[in-house]
Amino acid sequence: MEPRGHRRERRRRLRTRILRIAAVVAALGMIAVYVFGGAAGAAPAQAAPDDVPEPGPGQWFLEDYGIPEMWETTQGEGVTVAVIDSGVKDDHENLTGRVTASKDFSGSGHDGTVPVGPDEIIHHGTAVAGVIAGNGTGAGPVGVAPQSKIAAASVWLGAGGPSDAESTRTQAQQALDWAIDSGASVVNMSLGWNDPAWPESWDETFARAYAEDVVVIACVGNRSQGATQAWSPATVPGVVGVGGLARSGEVRQSSSAPGTAVDLMGPAEGIPVPFYDGGYGTADGCSFAAPVVSGVVALLRSAHPEMSADEVVAALEQTAGAVKGHDGRSTADAPDPEVGWGRIDPPAALNWEPSGETASAADELADWVRMHRRAADDEAQAGEETASPDSGGGPGASEDAEQAPVAVGGTVPPARLGPVVLVAGGLVSLGLLIAAGVGLLRIRRRSRDG
Repeated sequence: MEPRGHRRERRRRLRTRILRIAAVVAALGMIAVYVFGGAAGAAPAQAAPDDVPEPGPGQWFLEDYGIPEMWETTQGEGVTVAVIDSGVKDDHENLTGRVTASKDFSGSGHDGTVPVGPDEIIHHGTAVAGVIAGNGTGAGPVGVAPQSKIAAASVWLGAGGPSDAESTRTQAQQALDWAIDSGASVVNMSLGWNDPAWPESWDETFARAYAEDVVVIACVGNRSQGATQAWSPATVPGVVGVGGLARSGEVRQSSSAPGTAVDLMGPAEGIPVPFYDGGYGTADGCSFAAPVVSGVVALLRSAHPEMSADEVVAALEQTAGAVKGHDGRSTADAPDPEVGWGRIDPPAALNWEPSGETASAADELADWVRMHRRAADDEAQAGEETASPDSGGGPGASEDAEQAPVAVGGTVPPARLGPVVLVAGGLVSLGLLIAAGVGLLRIRRRSRDG
Protein backbone atom coordinates (compact mmCIF):
# COMPACT_ATOMS: atom_id res chain seq x y z
CA MET A 1 0.00 0.00 0.00
CA GLU A 2 1.25 3.47 -0.87
CA PRO A 3 2.32 5.40 2.28
CA ARG A 4 -0.18 8.02 3.44
CA GLY A 5 2.36 10.82 3.10
CA HIS A 6 3.05 9.86 -0.52
CA ARG A 7 -0.67 9.79 -1.29
CA ARG A 8 -1.13 13.24 0.20
CA GLU A 9 1.86 14.61 -1.77
CA ARG A 10 0.48 13.13 -4.98
CA ARG A 11 -2.92 14.69 -4.26
CA ARG A 12 -1.25 18.05 -3.55
CA ARG A 13 0.63 17.99 -6.85
CA LEU A 14 -2.49 17.01 -8.74
CA ARG A 15 -4.43 19.77 -7.02
CA THR A 16 -1.72 22.30 -7.97
CA ARG A 17 -1.89 21.23 -11.63
CA ILE A 18 -5.68 21.54 -11.62
CA LEU A 19 -5.48 25.01 -10.09
CA ARG A 20 -2.95 26.09 -12.74
CA ILE A 21 -5.16 24.76 -15.52
CA ALA A 22 -8.17 26.48 -13.95
CA ALA A 23 -6.23 29.74 -13.81
CA VAL A 24 -5.41 29.48 -17.53
CA VAL A 25 -9.01 28.66 -18.38
CA ALA A 26 -10.22 31.57 -16.26
CA ALA A 27 -7.77 33.92 -17.99
CA LEU A 28 -8.94 32.74 -21.43
CA GLY A 29 -12.51 33.23 -20.28
CA MET A 30 -11.74 36.81 -19.27
CA ILE A 31 -10.20 37.45 -22.72
CA ALA A 32 -13.28 35.99 -24.40
CA VAL A 33 -15.53 38.22 -22.31
CA TYR A 34 -13.42 41.26 -23.17
CA VAL A 35 -13.39 40.46 -26.91
CA PHE A 36 -16.91 39.21 -27.39
CA GLY A 37 -18.73 40.96 -24.55
CA GLY A 38 -20.01 37.72 -23.06
CA ALA A 39 -21.38 37.38 -19.54
CA ALA A 40 -18.95 36.74 -16.68
CA GLY A 41 -19.04 33.29 -15.12
CA ALA A 42 -19.27 32.31 -11.47
CA ALA A 43 -16.38 33.23 -9.19
CA PRO A 44 -13.87 30.40 -8.72
CA ALA A 45 -13.92 28.48 -5.45
CA GLN A 46 -11.38 29.35 -2.77
CA ALA A 47 -8.02 27.84 -3.67
CA ALA A 48 -6.61 25.22 -1.35
CA PRO A 49 -3.36 26.01 0.51
CA ASP A 50 -0.30 24.83 -1.43
CA ASP A 51 1.43 23.41 1.65
CA VAL A 52 -0.69 20.99 3.63
CA PRO A 53 1.20 19.93 6.79
CA GLU A 54 1.59 16.41 8.08
CA PRO A 55 0.35 15.70 11.63
CA GLY A 56 3.14 15.70 14.19
CA PRO A 57 4.28 12.71 16.27
CA GLY A 58 1.51 11.23 18.37
CA GLN A 59 -1.27 13.46 17.00
CA TRP A 60 -3.67 10.56 16.56
CA PHE A 61 -6.76 12.74 16.91
CA LEU A 62 -6.08 14.82 13.80
CA GLU A 63 -6.73 11.94 11.41
CA ASP A 64 -9.48 10.50 13.61
CA TYR A 65 -11.40 13.79 13.48
CA GLY A 66 -10.72 14.53 9.80
CA ILE A 67 -8.76 17.73 10.40
CA PRO A 68 -6.08 17.21 7.69
CA GLU A 69 -8.95 17.03 5.23
CA MET A 70 -9.93 20.55 6.28
CA TRP A 71 -6.36 21.79 5.82
CA GLU A 72 -6.76 21.27 2.09
CA THR A 73 -9.25 24.16 2.20
CA THR A 74 -8.07 26.29 5.11
CA GLN A 75 -5.46 26.33 7.87
CA GLY A 76 -6.95 29.20 9.85
CA GLU A 77 -5.46 32.11 7.92
CA GLY A 78 -6.67 35.52 9.05
CA VAL A 79 -8.18 34.34 12.35
CA THR A 80 -7.01 35.31 15.85
CA VAL A 81 -7.78 33.01 18.78
CA ALA A 82 -7.52 34.51 22.27
CA VAL A 83 -6.13 32.13 24.89
CA ILE A 84 -7.16 33.24 28.39
CA ASP A 85 -4.89 31.11 30.52
CA SER A 86 -1.58 31.17 32.39
CA GLY A 87 0.23 32.94 29.54
CA VAL A 88 1.85 31.74 26.32
CA LYS A 89 5.62 31.43 25.91
CA ASP A 90 5.88 33.01 22.49
CA ASP A 91 9.53 32.15 21.90
CA HIS A 92 8.96 28.41 22.20
CA GLU A 93 9.98 26.91 18.85
CA ASN A 94 6.49 25.47 18.41
CA LEU A 95 4.88 28.91 18.69
CA THR A 96 7.35 31.21 16.94
CA GLY A 97 5.46 33.91 15.08
CA ARG A 98 2.08 32.81 16.39
CA VAL A 99 1.48 35.27 19.27
CA THR A 100 0.55 38.66 17.82
CA ALA A 101 -0.98 40.29 20.91
CA SER A 102 -0.46 39.73 24.63
CA LYS A 103 -1.31 41.23 28.01
CA ASP A 104 -1.14 40.21 31.66
CA PHE A 105 -4.09 40.53 34.05
CA SER A 106 -2.58 38.71 37.03
CA GLY A 107 -0.83 41.74 38.51
CA SER A 108 2.54 40.03 38.08
CA GLY A 109 3.95 42.82 35.95
CA HIS A 110 4.53 40.65 32.88
CA ASP A 111 3.00 40.92 29.42
CA GLY A 112 1.12 37.69 28.69
CA THR A 113 4.13 35.98 27.08
CA VAL A 114 5.73 35.18 30.44
CA PRO A 115 3.74 32.31 31.98
CA VAL A 116 2.53 32.92 35.54
CA GLY A 117 1.14 30.77 38.32
CA PRO A 118 2.22 27.97 40.64
CA ASP A 119 4.55 25.25 39.37
CA GLU A 120 1.79 22.74 38.64
CA ILE A 121 -0.11 25.17 36.41
CA ILE A 122 2.38 27.58 34.84
CA HIS A 123 2.81 25.42 31.71
CA HIS A 124 -0.91 25.33 30.90
CA GLY A 125 -1.40 28.29 28.55
CA THR A 126 1.57 27.39 26.35
CA ALA A 127 0.28 23.84 26.01
CA VAL A 128 -3.22 25.04 25.07
CA ALA A 129 -1.83 27.47 22.48
CA GLY A 130 0.20 24.67 20.87
CA VAL A 131 -2.95 22.60 20.37
CA ILE A 132 -4.54 25.52 18.53
CA ALA A 133 -1.69 27.01 16.50
CA GLY A 134 1.49 24.93 16.90
CA ASN A 135 3.75 25.26 13.85
CA GLY A 136 4.94 21.64 13.79
CA THR A 137 8.64 22.49 14.14
CA GLY A 138 10.76 19.40 14.72
CA ALA A 139 8.92 16.86 16.84
CA GLY A 140 6.33 19.40 17.98
CA PRO A 141 2.60 19.28 17.32
CA VAL A 142 0.86 20.89 14.38
CA GLY A 143 -1.97 23.06 15.63
CA VAL A 144 -5.52 22.33 14.58
CA ALA A 145 -5.46 25.76 12.89
CA PRO A 146 -1.71 26.06 12.19
CA GLN A 147 -1.92 29.41 10.38
CA SER A 148 -4.12 31.12 12.97
CA LYS A 149 -2.72 33.71 15.38
CA ILE A 150 -2.82 33.79 19.18
CA ALA A 151 -3.76 36.67 21.48
CA ALA A 152 -2.34 35.64 24.88
CA ALA A 153 -4.01 36.88 28.07
CA SER A 154 -2.40 35.70 31.32
CA VAL A 155 -4.42 35.34 34.50
CA TRP A 156 -3.39 33.77 37.81
CA LEU A 157 -4.64 30.20 37.96
CA GLY A 158 -4.57 28.33 41.23
CA ALA A 159 -3.41 29.31 44.70
CA GLY A 160 -1.26 32.27 45.58
CA GLY A 161 -0.72 35.18 43.27
CA PRO A 162 0.31 38.81 43.74
CA SER A 163 -1.13 40.29 46.92
CA ASP A 164 -2.58 43.34 45.18
CA ALA A 165 -4.08 41.44 42.22
CA GLU A 166 -7.72 41.70 41.24
CA SER A 167 -9.95 38.72 42.07
CA THR A 168 -9.50 35.86 39.65
CA ARG A 169 -12.99 36.23 38.20
CA THR A 170 -12.30 39.91 37.61
CA GLN A 171 -9.03 38.99 35.88
CA ALA A 172 -10.93 36.64 33.56
CA GLN A 173 -13.53 39.30 32.82
CA GLN A 174 -10.87 41.91 32.02
CA ALA A 175 -9.06 39.40 29.82
CA LEU A 176 -12.23 38.70 27.86
CA ASP A 177 -12.81 42.43 27.34
CA TRP A 178 -9.23 42.78 26.08
CA ALA A 179 -9.61 39.76 23.78
CA ILE A 180 -12.61 41.40 22.13
CA ASP A 181 -10.70 44.68 21.73
CA SER A 182 -7.75 42.76 20.24
CA GLY A 183 -9.85 41.50 17.35
CA ALA A 184 -10.10 37.86 18.39
CA SER A 185 -13.06 36.11 16.76
CA VAL A 186 -12.53 32.97 18.89
CA VAL A 187 -11.81 32.86 22.64
CA ASN A 188 -10.55 29.73 24.42
CA MET A 189 -11.06 29.47 28.20
CA SER A 190 -9.58 26.17 29.40
CA LEU A 191 -10.24 27.03 33.03
CA GLY A 192 -13.15 26.96 35.46
CA TRP A 193 -14.51 27.65 38.92
CA ASN A 194 -15.88 24.70 40.84
CA ASP A 195 -19.49 25.84 40.75
CA PRO A 196 -21.90 26.63 37.92
CA ALA A 197 -22.50 30.23 39.03
CA TRP A 198 -20.80 33.40 37.89
CA PRO A 199 -20.79 37.00 39.14
CA GLU A 200 -23.26 39.49 37.73
CA SER A 201 -20.36 41.58 36.38
CA TRP A 202 -19.74 38.86 33.79
CA ASP A 203 -23.16 39.33 32.17
CA GLU A 204 -22.24 42.50 30.34
CA THR A 205 -18.83 41.27 29.17
CA PHE A 206 -20.11 38.02 27.68
CA ALA A 207 -23.01 39.91 26.11
CA ARG A 208 -20.45 42.23 24.52
CA ALA A 209 -18.51 39.26 23.14
CA TYR A 210 -21.64 37.95 21.43
CA ALA A 211 -22.52 41.41 20.12
CA GLU A 212 -19.02 41.57 18.58
CA ASP A 213 -19.57 38.19 16.85
CA VAL A 214 -17.07 36.25 18.99
CA VAL A 215 -17.29 32.50 19.63
CA VAL A 216 -16.37 31.66 23.26
CA ILE A 217 -15.22 28.09 24.01
CA ALA A 218 -14.75 26.70 27.54
CA CYS A 219 -14.09 23.28 29.05
CA VAL A 220 -16.80 21.89 31.35
CA GLY A 221 -14.56 20.49 34.10
CA ASN A 222 -12.87 17.18 34.95
CA ARG A 223 -14.36 14.60 37.26
CA SER A 224 -10.78 13.82 38.25
CA GLN A 225 -10.78 17.24 39.95
CA GLY A 226 -14.08 16.71 41.72
CA ALA A 227 -16.33 18.26 39.08
CA THR A 228 -19.69 16.62 39.69
CA GLN A 229 -21.38 19.16 37.41
CA ALA A 230 -20.21 21.56 34.71
CA TRP A 231 -18.36 24.62 35.99
CA SER A 232 -18.45 28.25 34.96
CA PRO A 233 -17.67 29.84 32.54
CA ALA A 234 -18.97 26.92 30.44
CA THR A 235 -22.33 27.44 32.15
CA VAL A 236 -22.73 31.00 30.87
CA PRO A 237 -25.47 30.91 28.20
CA GLY A 238 -23.97 31.14 24.73
CA VAL A 239 -20.57 29.74 25.73
CA VAL A 240 -19.74 26.46 23.96
CA GLY A 241 -19.04 23.93 26.72
CA VAL A 242 -16.66 21.11 25.73
CA GLY A 243 -16.32 17.72 27.38
CA GLY A 244 -13.69 15.03 26.84
CA LEU A 245 -13.56 11.77 24.89
CA ALA A 246 -11.04 8.96 25.16
CA ARG A 247 -9.00 7.75 22.20
CA SER A 248 -11.53 4.91 21.92
CA GLY A 249 -14.23 7.48 21.16
CA GLU A 250 -16.08 6.87 24.42
CA VAL A 251 -16.64 9.44 27.14
CA ARG A 252 -13.48 9.78 29.20
CA GLN A 253 -15.12 9.93 32.58
CA SER A 254 -12.15 11.55 34.32
CA SER A 255 -12.02 14.29 31.68
CA SER A 256 -15.59 15.48 31.56
CA ALA A 257 -18.38 16.67 33.84
CA PRO A 258 -22.13 16.40 33.27
CA GLY A 259 -24.66 19.18 32.97
CA THR A 260 -26.83 21.04 30.49
CA ALA A 261 -23.81 23.25 29.78
CA VAL A 262 -22.17 20.39 27.85
CA ASP A 263 -22.50 21.24 24.15
CA LEU A 264 -19.82 19.28 22.28
CA MET A 265 -17.29 16.52 22.86
CA GLY A 266 -13.69 16.46 21.67
CA PRO A 267 -10.51 14.40 22.18
CA ALA A 268 -9.07 14.60 25.69
CA GLU A 269 -6.48 11.83 25.92
CA GLY A 270 -2.83 11.81 24.92
CA ILE A 271 -2.78 15.22 23.25
CA PRO A 272 0.79 16.29 22.28
CA VAL A 273 1.66 19.75 23.63
CA PRO A 274 4.65 22.09 23.97
CA PHE A 275 5.98 22.93 27.44
CA TYR A 276 6.64 26.52 28.38
CA ASP A 277 10.33 25.94 29.16
CA GLY A 278 11.08 23.83 26.12
CA GLY A 279 10.38 20.30 24.97
CA TYR A 280 7.13 18.46 24.50
CA GLY A 281 4.84 16.01 26.22
CA THR A 282 1.25 14.83 26.22
CA ALA A 283 -1.73 16.05 28.22
CA ASP A 284 -5.18 14.75 29.12
CA GLY A 285 -8.41 16.43 30.12
CA CYS A 286 -11.11 18.63 28.66
CA SER A 287 -8.72 21.59 28.95
CA PHE A 288 -7.20 20.15 25.79
CA ALA A 289 -10.45 19.10 24.14
CA ALA A 290 -11.56 22.75 24.27
CA PRO A 291 -8.63 24.10 22.17
CA VAL A 292 -9.22 21.36 19.60
CA VAL A 293 -12.74 22.76 19.20
CA SER A 294 -11.37 26.33 19.22
CA GLY A 295 -8.97 25.37 16.43
CA VAL A 296 -11.81 23.89 14.41
CA VAL A 297 -13.81 27.09 14.93
CA ALA A 298 -10.80 29.06 13.63
CA LEU A 299 -10.76 26.87 10.50
CA LEU A 300 -14.48 27.45 9.95
CA ARG A 301 -14.17 31.21 10.46
CA SER A 302 -11.29 31.33 7.99
CA ALA A 303 -13.06 29.24 5.35
CA HIS A 304 -16.44 30.94 5.82
CA PRO A 305 -15.87 34.58 6.83
CA GLU A 306 -19.44 35.32 5.79
CA MET A 307 -20.83 33.11 8.57
CA SER A 308 -21.77 34.63 11.90
CA ALA A 309 -20.53 33.27 15.22
CA ASP A 310 -23.97 31.77 15.85
CA GLU A 311 -23.88 30.03 12.46
CA VAL A 312 -20.41 28.61 13.14
CA VAL A 313 -21.64 27.16 16.43
CA ALA A 314 -24.75 25.80 14.72
CA ALA A 315 -22.54 24.13 12.09
CA LEU A 316 -20.65 22.27 14.82
CA GLU A 317 -23.71 21.32 16.83
CA GLN A 318 -25.91 20.25 13.92
CA THR A 319 -23.23 18.05 12.35
CA ALA A 320 -21.94 16.47 15.59
CA GLY A 321 -22.09 12.69 15.64
CA ALA A 322 -23.00 10.01 18.12
CA VAL A 323 -20.59 9.19 20.94
CA LYS A 324 -19.50 5.58 21.15
CA GLY A 325 -21.09 3.76 24.08
CA HIS A 326 -23.60 6.54 24.80
CA ASP A 327 -27.23 6.55 23.72
CA GLY A 328 -28.68 9.89 22.86
CA ARG A 329 -27.68 13.42 22.00
CA SER A 330 -29.13 16.86 22.61
CA THR A 331 -32.15 18.07 20.71
CA ALA A 332 -33.57 21.58 20.57
CA ASP A 333 -35.85 20.93 23.53
CA ALA A 334 -33.99 18.17 25.38
CA PRO A 335 -30.29 18.72 26.16
CA ASP A 336 -28.20 15.64 26.80
CA PRO A 337 -26.32 16.28 30.07
CA GLU A 338 -23.45 13.92 29.25
CA VAL A 339 -22.39 14.56 25.62
CA GLY A 340 -24.49 17.51 24.48
CA TRP A 341 -24.90 17.48 20.69
CA GLY A 342 -22.20 14.82 20.46
CA ARG A 343 -18.73 14.27 19.00
CA ILE A 344 -17.44 17.02 16.73
CA ASP A 345 -17.28 16.21 13.01
CA PRO A 346 -15.05 18.98 11.57
CA PRO A 347 -15.30 18.09 7.84
CA ALA A 348 -19.09 17.90 8.06
CA ALA A 349 -19.15 21.28 9.80
CA LEU A 350 -17.02 22.75 7.00
CA ASN A 351 -19.63 21.67 4.43
CA TRP A 352 -22.65 22.75 6.51
CA GLU A 353 -24.90 25.42 5.05
CA PRO A 354 -27.31 27.62 7.02
CA SER A 355 -31.00 26.89 6.59
CA GLY A 356 -33.41 29.07 8.51
CA GLU A 357 -32.71 30.81 11.77
CA THR A 358 -29.99 29.71 14.16
CA ALA A 359 -29.93 29.98 17.94
CA SER A 360 -28.63 33.33 19.21
CA ALA A 361 -26.03 33.35 21.98
CA ALA A 362 -26.92 36.96 22.75
CA ASP A 363 -30.62 36.12 23.12
CA GLU A 364 -29.87 33.08 25.31
CA LEU A 365 -27.85 35.19 27.73
CA ALA A 366 -30.35 38.08 27.70
CA ASP A 367 -33.23 35.69 28.47
CA TRP A 368 -31.27 34.13 31.32
CA VAL A 369 -30.38 37.50 32.81
CA ARG A 370 -33.96 38.72 32.53
CA MET A 371 -35.27 35.65 34.32
CA HIS A 372 -32.64 34.96 36.98
CA ARG A 373 -31.25 38.37 37.88
CA ARG A 374 -34.77 39.72 38.34
CA ALA A 375 -35.63 36.73 40.55
CA ALA A 376 -32.48 37.34 42.58
CA ASP A 377 -33.38 41.02 43.04
CA ASP A 378 -36.89 40.14 44.18
CA GLU A 379 -35.63 37.62 46.71
CA ALA A 380 -32.91 39.97 47.93
CA GLN A 381 -35.57 42.54 48.65
CA ALA A 382 -37.35 39.90 50.71
CA GLY A 383 -34.14 39.30 52.66
CA GLU A 384 -33.27 36.02 50.98
CA GLU A 385 -30.44 34.85 48.77
CA THR A 386 -30.67 31.85 46.48
CA ALA A 387 -28.62 30.01 43.91
CA SER A 388 -30.20 27.74 41.33
CA PRO A 389 -28.35 24.50 40.56
CA ASP A 390 -30.45 23.85 37.47
CA SER A 391 -30.07 27.16 35.70
CA GLY A 392 -26.50 26.67 34.54
CA GLY A 393 -25.41 29.61 36.62
CA GLY A 394 -26.54 31.36 39.74
CA PRO A 395 -27.33 34.84 40.90
CA GLY A 396 -25.77 33.89 44.21
CA ALA A 397 -22.25 33.78 42.79
CA SER A 398 -19.68 35.91 44.51
CA GLU A 399 -17.05 37.88 42.62
CA ASP A 400 -14.53 35.18 43.46
CA ALA A 401 -14.74 31.75 45.05
CA GLU A 402 -11.89 32.62 47.41
CA GLN A 403 -14.05 35.37 48.94
CA ALA A 404 -17.08 33.24 49.71
CA PRO A 405 -18.32 29.74 48.88
CA VAL A 406 -21.30 29.38 46.57
CA ALA A 407 -24.33 27.36 47.67
CA VAL A 408 -25.23 24.92 44.90
CA GLY A 409 -27.79 22.17 45.15
CA GLY A 410 -28.16 22.61 48.87
CA THR A 411 -24.50 22.00 49.62
CA VAL A 412 -21.66 24.40 50.29
CA PRO A 413 -18.44 23.40 48.52
CA PRO A 414 -15.16 24.40 50.16
CA ALA A 415 -13.76 27.77 49.14
CA ARG A 416 -11.26 27.61 46.29
CA LEU A 417 -8.23 29.84 46.02
CA GLY A 418 -9.12 31.20 42.63
CA PRO A 419 -10.20 29.28 39.54
CA VAL A 420 -9.28 25.67 38.98
CA VAL A 421 -7.28 25.24 35.81
CA LEU A 422 -7.95 21.74 34.58
CA VAL A 423 -4.59 20.08 35.09
CA ALA A 424 -5.02 17.87 38.14
CA GLY A 425 -5.48 14.13 38.30
CA GLY A 426 -2.13 12.93 39.52
CA LEU A 427 1.30 12.75 37.93
CA VAL A 428 1.87 10.02 35.39
CA SER A 429 5.35 9.58 33.95
CA LEU A 430 5.43 10.07 30.19
CA GLY A 431 8.54 8.10 29.55
CA LEU A 432 9.12 8.21 25.81
CA LEU A 433 7.08 9.62 22.95
CA ILE A 434 7.30 7.70 19.70
CA ALA A 435 8.32 10.15 16.99
CA ALA A 436 7.36 8.68 13.61
CA GLY A 437 10.37 8.65 11.32
CA VAL A 438 12.76 10.15 13.86
CA GLY A 439 13.04 7.41 16.44
CA LEU A 440 12.46 8.18 20.11
CA LEU A 441 12.12 11.64 21.58
CA ARG A 442 12.95 12.06 25.24
CA ILE A 443 10.17 13.86 27.09
CA ARG A 444 11.06 16.42 29.72
CA ARG A 445 7.80 16.54 31.59
CA ARG A 446 4.89 14.42 32.73
CA SER A 447 1.36 13.86 31.59
CA ARG A 448 -1.47 15.54 33.47
CA ASP A 449 -5.21 15.73 33.38
CA GLY A 450 -5.81 19.30 32.31
